[in-house]
Amino acid sequence: MVPRTISVKDIYNLFPNNRIMDTQPLIKVELIVEISFETFGQVQYTDENGRPWIKEFGGNRWLKEIFLKQPREIKFSVFVNNQFLQKGRYITLIKKINDEVVDQKVFQLSGDKLFEGWFKLG
Repeated sequence: MVPRTISVKDIYNLFPNNRIMDTQPLIKVELIVEISFETFGQVQYTDENGRPWIKEFGGNRWLKEIFLKQPREIKFSVFVNNQFLQKGRYITLIKKINDEVVDQKVFQLSGDKLFEGWFKLG
């Protein structure tokens, strides 16, 4: 009896390659935070499974892409540190679905406080 070796081609031939996939296209949701100055803060959002997350970030921009099987509501908010009490600065929260802006809010910072609370979208 001769031992038989299995090649990659044999494994590939085990799976039918002419099967039609029955999957729906995924919905791409982008959560974007744009800030008019360099800072650090936290972003709170819910993911594709409905789990809440809080992530820290630094800089003047934050972006998160989430892919959904079905349309559902995703809320997010941001907490920003204004450590130098800069006046006239702004925060923009943007939600895009399949590269189309569906919700956008611009918040003006007063410059009187280090922390002005959570800015919410959705």
